[in-house]
Amino acid sequence: MLKGLSPLLSPDLLHVLASMGHGDEIVLADANFPAATHARRLVPLSGADAPQLLDAVLALMPLDDFVDQAA
Repeated sequence: MLKGLSPLLSPDLLHVLASMGHGDEIVLADANFPAATHARRLVPLSGADAPQLLDAVLALMPLDDFVDQAA
């Protein structure tokens, strides 16, 4: 376990976040999201609570102000 990182952040999710650049988008969605038609890459996080997961992601990667509407 990496110190200071939420255990909700899986190695796959950390890799995706590290690979993102300006203007890239990520979706945190429930199981009903049509990922098969929208996702280039799917990182399943079964059992993760969406608000807690969002807090964990934003702690590492704040919203991008490079684009006009960053959320």
